[in-house]
Amino acid sequence: MTKPRLGVVGTGWWATTAHLPALAAHPGAELAAVCEPKSERAREVAARFGVPHVFADVADLLAADVVDGLVIATPHTTHHALAKAALEAGVHVLVEKPLTTSAADAFDLVDLAESRGLHLTVGYTYHHTPAATFVRDAVREEIGDLVCVAAQFNSATQSLFGGGDDPGEADVPHPTTYADPASSGGGQGHTQVTHLMGAVTWTTGREVEEVFCYQDARGLPVDLVDVMAFRFAGGGLGTVTSTGTAVDGQPPRHRIHYDGTRGTVFHDLATGAATLVRSGGQRVECPAPSEGPAYPTGAPARAFAELLAGRGTNRAPGDLAAATVAFLDAAYRSAASGRAERVPRRGDAAH
Repeated sequence: MTKPRLGVVGTGWWATTAHLPALAAHPGAELAAVCEPKSERAREVAARFGVPHVFADVADLLAADVVDGLVIATPHTTHHALAKAALEAGVHVLVEKPLTTSAADAFDLVDLAESRGLHLTVGYTYHHTPAATFVRDAVREEIGDLVCVAAQFNSATQSLFGGGDDPGEADVPHPTTYADPASSGGGQGHTQVTHLMGAVTWTTGREVEEVFCYQDARGLPVDLVDVMAFRFAGGGLGTVTSTGTAVDGQPPRHRIHYDGTRGTVFHDLATGAATLVRSGGQRVECPAPSEGPAYPTGAPARAFAELLAGRGTNRAPGDLAAATVAFLDAAYRSAASGRAERVPRRGDAAH
């Protein structure tokens, strides 16, 4: 298809500030439908972006046969059911991160997409940057055996995870989406660590076999501070630290270091820059972009359209996103059990 028909499920903050503007402005896609149970918001958003079809229920959208692909931008715990319905209807899917909140659900979607010959991709924005490609190539081809990964992410998520009344506007974050475990599945882990480990998994192509996790909710209903130590299958160790306690004026720390037997790669996700240091001290730089944002919010939706049109590749495939979900699944279990937990793998008997 040269111009795929796309729909967006959910008309909240990220849909209205990232996915919908990107698709509405993209000449290679037809923004055909929105799906939102809040009828007034749905009509307002559809009018704003020139969307011809409005639905309150995803089953009605799929039955109408007006889309080739769906972007799912709804609370985390709803992803599996919505994506499964779309895939079963023969519709390609872009799911916002995290893919799901359980390993079993994530693997189920990967299996289903593969069995139907459909594209399944995830909204990992950092993957769509020159630095990400530079880092992936350097880690896989330049630094030798991977020895250690150190990842860090701070953010100002404390107010979201604290809950409270939602604002009336669609295009601002809604605390109830993030603070209620029934909607979010968890806090800093599912919202922010997923960025880090999504990048690590995509960059290395490696699965994690075991993780130990400490979490601190600091009185909130979901985790606000996460510290994790993990072991890759086949060798290599790693750490993740992430906190939602950043305050105004605090510089972002979104970065990952990859240490190997022949060199090191430094990836600054916040600025979009990266550096390879080879054995002997030679440095190769991937500078921050001189034009455009370091965090290209519209890139996943545009890439999804190009993927369906046969003009692009899947830069955030479902199987690697599912491995990230499996990591978080084990991390949350570890925080509850107080011991290291095995990371589920696709094909396990439990799946």
